[in-house]
Formats: sequence, structure tokens, C-alpha cells
Amino acid sequence: MRILTDLLMTALYTVFAQNLVLSSGLGMSEAIRVSTKPGTFGKFALMISGFSVVTSTLCSLIDSFKPMEAMPYAVRAAIYAGVLAGVYIIVAAVMRLFFGSSAKILGTLGIAALNTLVFTIPHINNSAAYSFAGSIGSGIGAGIAFVLAAALINSGSRKLAENEDIPEIFKGTPAMFFYVAMLSLAFAGFTDSNIFG
Repeated sequence: MRILTDLLMTALYTVFAQNLVLSSGLGMSEAIRVSTKPGTFGKFALMISGFSVVTSTLCSLIDSFKPMEAMPYAVRAAIYAGVLAGVYIIVAAVMRLFFGSSAKILGTLGIAALNTLVFTIPHINNSAAYSFAGSIGSGIGAGIAFVLAAALINSGSRKLAENEDIPEIFKGTPAMFFYVAMLSLAFAGFTDSNIFG
């Protein structure tokens, strides 16, 4: 029961109090890009969630070995990057085997795997000293946080496109950046961090 509670609490914390997309900007470019393409939104969100969970779980297992505690941060970061690259190569090979050589799927897979959001999760798990279940919850929460951010951005972009009161010079990308900045400020308030210094 404690394992499930740990997993769920860490996932909820990662989604709402530590939404890395909206409070830290990790994976933001992917969230904005995906939010404008509803056809790929589900697949991409599933890929982000899957890579976050698998990478988080494997890196948590690696962190449980005693020699990892004494390793410098740069070496640990290289190991995490190697794990992420290895997971990507294996998944890409399996997808290529079953779905053929679709460049579109492999390209989307690469963008989902090799981005700042997925790469940051093992570092956060290590610095927060999450348990194994907490690390899995953190990976699940990061995927859900990405989905939440992309859904909010999609909703906001549709409202901005419909709004005729926005001056012509601010329509499009400037309005979107302002909207995302306001969302990020709202989520940064949950983190209880000092934004200005």
C-alpha cells in the first residue's frame, strides 16, 4: 500500500506542484508544437510518458548501486544520457521492425525521447532522493504534466485565434508567448520558489 501511495503522491506533486513544462520550461517547445497538431497529440504524449517512466525507472535502479553515490555529477549525467539513448535505440528498432521504416514515426519518437523534460526526470529523482516507486510516479507525473500543459496551450491558442480584440502586431506567436508566460507564472506560484532572485 505504501508503494502505491508513494507513486501516486509523487505523480500528483509532479503534475501540479512541480509541472516541469510550465514552471521550468522543460519540453515547452514540444508542447507548443504538439498542441497545434491534434492528430499527433495523443501519440506524442504517450511517447513522452513512456520514455519518462522507462528512463526514470532504469536510472532509479542504477542509482541504487553504491558506486553511483560517489560518482561526480558529470559522470552520472553521462550515464543518464546513455540510458536515455539506449532506450530510444531499442524502441526505435522495435518500432521499425513492426511498423516499417516510417520516417515520420521515427522522427516523432526521437523528438519525444531526446528532449529536456525526459532527460531531467532522473536528475530530479536523484536530487529529491525519491524511492523506486516515487521515481516511477515522477515519470508518470511528467508525462501527465506534459499532456496538461499541451492541452492548456491548445485551448489558449484557439481562444487567442478567435479573439478579435488582440492588436494585429500581437496576434499569433507573440500572443501565444504571452499566454504561456502567464500560465507559467501561475504554475510557478505552486512551487513556492522566488522567481525574481
